[in-house]
This record gives sequence, C-alpha cells and structure tokens, in this order.
Amino acid sequence: MSRQVAVIAPTSLLDWLQSQFQLTFHLVLTKRCLEDVAYMAFYRKRRLEGDFLILDNSAAEVKAAIEGSSMMDVAKELCPSIVVAPDVIYNKNETLKRTEGFLKKYWFDLKDLDIKVMAVPQGGSSEEWYDCYQKFNSDPHIDWLGISMFYTPKFNQRLEVLKLIASTVHKPCHLLGLWDNPYDLLGERKFDFVKSVDTAKPIEFALEGLTLADWARHKHIDDDWYFNTAGKDLGPAASEVLELITKNVRDYVRLFEEGL
Repeated sequence: MSRQVAVIAPTSLLDWLQSQFQLTFHLVLTKRCLEDVAYMAFYRKRRLEGDFLILDNSAAEVKAAIEGSSMMDVAKELCPSIVVAPDVIYNKNETLKRTEGFLKKYWFDLKDLDIKVMAVPQGGSSEEWYDCYQKFNSDPHIDWLGISMFYTPKFNQRLEVLKLIASTVHKPCHLLGLWDNPYDLLGERKFDFVKSVDTAKPIEFALEGLTLADWARHKHIDDDWYFNTAGKDLGPAASEVLELITKNVRDYVRLFEEGL
C-alpha cells in the first residue's frame, strides 16, 4: 500500500472535493454517519465505487468512542475496509477494556464482512501508552494501529512515539489527525510502517484564507460549524476559497507522500 492522505471535508464540499481530486482513500466519522444522511450517502457511494474507507470511532470528537453497537450498525451498511475499535483519550484501562470487549463481541462479524480492525493505544503517561501499544501490537485480532494526535502530553511530539516503536512495531500504522503544524509530517513520514494520515487542516486553513505555510495563524474551528455550515455559502470570494483549498490539499498530499 502506497502512502495515503484522507482529507476530512465538510459535507457540503464532499462532492466538489471528489471531483477535483478523485480521492480513493477516506476516513469516515461514525458520529457524522449517524447524524448526517448526506454524509453517509456520499461514503456509501464511495465504497460501492471500490474506495478504501477507514470507519473512525469519533473518539477525537466526543472524547470517548461511539458505542460498539452503533459503530457496527454503520459498519454493516458501509462495509469499510477498516473499523477503528473504541478508545478513550489518555485512558489506558478504559481503552483496553473497550477494545477487548469490541473484539470479543464483533470480531467474527467483522471477519465475515472482510473488515479489518485498527486499535488506538492510549495512556495517561508514556509508560501506560507503551504498555497499551505492546498489547495491541501483539494481538493477532488487530490488523492496524492508529497513532493518535492525542498520544499523551508526556511524549511532547508524535515523532517521539514513532521513534519509540520503530524497532518493535509489526503492523501498518495510520496517523489519526494532526496538530496545526503540517510540517510535523516531514519527520513522521520517514518511517516505513507509517502508511496513511487524515486531516481537515488544508480546508480549515483555506476557510481562514491561509496556506500551509501560514499554519501558525490558524485558530480553532468548531467541529459542528465545520461539518454543518462551512462551505455552504462561501460568499463573493467563493472561487478564491476553492482555489486555496485545491492548493492546500495538493501541497499537503505532496508533503506526506513525497516529502516536498
């Protein structure tokens, strides 16, 4: 599998973005699927076209993952390539409990649907995080590891996490999200086991009139506004905003895939 970037877009811009880039790799948020009929319909179509879908558990949006039963309802309808098992940010024990419970209850159903499982290590300290990682890395029921942007403050940078596991990891890894500085990827992409990343930053930046180089001026954008409102009415500057989104997405993909 070559390196892949999943661009997380507002519902109103999904069709336009697809027309511009013919994307075949996507991260799909369970929370949005449960709340937004148009969002769900778009990704159902993408899967029918053969695209690669990672069904995320929305832990980053709600701080504790969507319940397994709701995730499975969406998984059965979308039949994604990968489903992200439930995790709880910074909480090793709850993450282990929820992931193990999810596997125990749904692993055979997922296997029958040919859906692979991604688990996300969590911990309140670097020691807890690494212990959780070791358990997931050795579990034969887990196919991928998700390395969250919420890795734990003790590590300072996700790059430190990747260095820590480089000699022992034997599963492909997906980078879940990105903080504001896109150039963090220049270090993170150097590891062969890092296969993919997802982010909304190229579009968020463009909505503020920023390029990737302007990342330090980026301000927090509310998730509900981003998905439900952003892109619906770009006003008289619509063409300029769409042009900037195109540039940012293209630059971001080149940054991760080629290191340029």
